[in-house]
Amino acid sequence: MARAVTPETVLAEVERVMSRPFEWGPCDCCSAACDVFAALWGFDPMAALRGYHGLMGAVRLLDHGGGLEEMADRHARRAGLRAGHATGGLAFVHFAPELGLLHGPRRVLLASLLICIQPGQWAGKSRNGFAILRSADKGWHA
Repeated sequence: MARAVTPETVLAEVERVMSRPFEWGPCDCCSAACDVFAALWGFDPMAALRGYHGLMGAVRLLDHGGGLEEMADRHARRAGLRAGHATGGLAFVHFAPELGLLHGPRRVLLASLLICIQPGQWAGKSRNGFAILRSADKGWHA
């Protein structure tokens, strides 16, 4: 019997997964959210994208895929996810200074995938763990 996906179970998985050190590919702003989603729902909407490493690997993947928002939307639809926000769902955010994912000499802020703890609370991978955000843009759920 599958366990219920509640805000408490989401937060427990967020703490387990997103407390790991930030590493482009294995535990970054996209793969960590999808790792939490996979632990909750038993499938990984990002499975076809796994295997990249390092910042340049992530940049190449995003460039090839049309950017994070387009790529996330495409893979969410392929995985059969529905649009909208729900506990345990994924979300995209254009601008999230709370995550501290600023890169390069111009301090370019990167977009991110998040996991929905409950509508109104999303968790995102940060450099040193995770941050809780109060808003997200587009969302998908099982």
